Amino acid sequence: PTEASGVGAFGALTLAWINRTLTFHVLRDVVYRTALTTSMIFFIFLAATAFSYFFRALYGEDLIIDFIEHMDLGPWMLIGILMLVIFLLGFFFDFLEITLIILPVFTPVIREIAPAFQEHLGLGAGVPTSVIELQVLYWFAILVAVNLQTSFLTPPFGFALFYLKGVAPRGVKIEHIYKGIIPFVILQLIGLYIVFQFPQLALWLPNQLLN
Repeated sequence: PTEASGVGAFGALTLAWINRTLTFHVLRDVVYRTALTTSMIFFIFLAATAFSYFFRALYGEDLIIDFIEHMDLGPWMLIGILMLVIFLLGFFFDFLEITLIILPVFTPVIREIAPAFQEHLGLGAGVPTSVIELQVLYWFAILVAVNLQTSFLTPPFGFALFYLKGVAPRGVKIEHIYKGIIPFVILQLIGLYIVFQFPQLALWLPNQLLN
């Protein structure tokens, strides 16, 4: 993302220079806004890290695991509920907040139920528990990534909806955009189901890169 944004920034500066709108005042304003946005993002990182640290220090992970064990849910039901929670959170939160705050809460739960997915991931007998946990975490991370794609498309917070509204003709209302994204959300959910059923689609590349 940072390299892509660097190329985009260079392209924007080049276009502004070609159109003769690149002035010192404009450049100073852009740099100021960029620094402000970057500072806000890093503040979210800092706050989320502090939250995760105190959450672990106060045995929050143990509390959640005990609560889930008390609910007596099967591993498949549990991971389905986690996916549903992330999907619903995408309606109201950006992916950054979900990734930094919610995932550290879910990670120990996934580690706890990882052995139940050994056969589904195609791991044979005798595979160390640590390897099973890593494979399940990789798979879960890709599931979350595909799931979070819907957060860009689901109102009221979806970034892509506001980007589209900004470039759409005046006759296109936000209600039209809300209706238009329904097929794309369905496609995302189908993709999520495919990765859910065929985990090797998510694990093949990490296994090749990490040997």
